[in-house]
Amino acid sequence: MVMQRFIVIFFLACFGLAHAEDDSEIRTKLEKIMPGITIESVGVLSNTGLYEAVINGEIVYFTNDLRYVIQGDVVSLETRQNITENKRISLRKQALASLNEADMIVFSPDEPEKIEHTLTVFTDIDCGYCRKLHQQMDDYNDLGIQIRYMAFPRAGIDSESYDKAADVWCANDRKKAMDDAKDGVNVSADSCDNPVKSQYNLGRKIGVQGTPALFLESGQMLPGYVPPKRLKQILDEQALTKF
Repeated sequence: MVMQRFIVIFFLACFGLAHAEDDSEIRTKLEKIMPGITIESVGVLSNTGLYEAVINGEIVYFTNDLRYVIQGDVVSLETRQNITENKRISLRKQALASLNEADMIVFSPDEPEKIEHTLTVFTDIDCGYCRKLHQQMDDYNDLGIQIRYMAFPRAGIDSESYDKAADVWCANDRKKAMDDAKDGVNVSADSCDNPVKSQYNLGRKIGVQGTPALFLESGQMLPGYVPPKRLKQILDEQALTKF
């Protein structure tokens, strides 16, 4: 097992804080120390002597006197579990469950009862492996895999990649527009209020660094293209672990 490194990113000794008594007190003190941050959650991390907080989408840890903040993965030597990665997966699952499917472009099996698995895929219009995945869409669907597309223009906001995604999401027939765009056909549509920017920002928040990025319903991320039959095997194995 590769040991994870802990990186102290700043020092808070000058505040001389005592041990916090509860989560609300921790939150109040952190907001005072670091004004302008968004604390999404904070609490005691089991019996580690650390507090775990999600701040601006990032998981960080504080010593129990709030003098030090630590950024990195916490790994249990007893169980060999990556506690931080488990937390990331949980946060991803919550984020994906809160999404509005109407903002996605969804490719499903012909009959709803044939859907066995749902995969959320952050995609870029031009990336080669994204196109390869899309060319095999019928194979994924035939295996009972529903694909829900989210936009992730790799070049970022205010780029040609972003404009291409916006045109697809603004098209009257999004699925046809996606088919055309993945085939290299220029798609043009009137500008509209589209979710591309928010989807891109969400992708960055939950750890997308490249495309395609495949997210299972469990919150686990598969970074990169996976062939249809192999993906079906992975999804079936994931489903079995639930029982």
